[in-house]
Amino acid sequence: MTMDDLVYVQVFCSDVSQFPKFNAVYRTYFKREREFPARAFIGSGHLLFDGLFEVQGIAVKR
Repeated sequence: MTMDDLVYVQVFCSDVSQFPKFNAVYRTYFKREREFPARAFIGSGHLLFDGLFEVQGIAVKR
């Protein structure tokens, strides 16, 4: 499967002020500008191993 097969992405972030930086990088992973997968960006507090982001995705083979 590829990034184009993603239909939903959930992002947990320990510092939501980082959203603009995250979004700039996130957008580079998708070829189709107008067809991004549905997404939730959630402020989470402390993440495992002091991570800034944790990303979970659901993909469907088309």
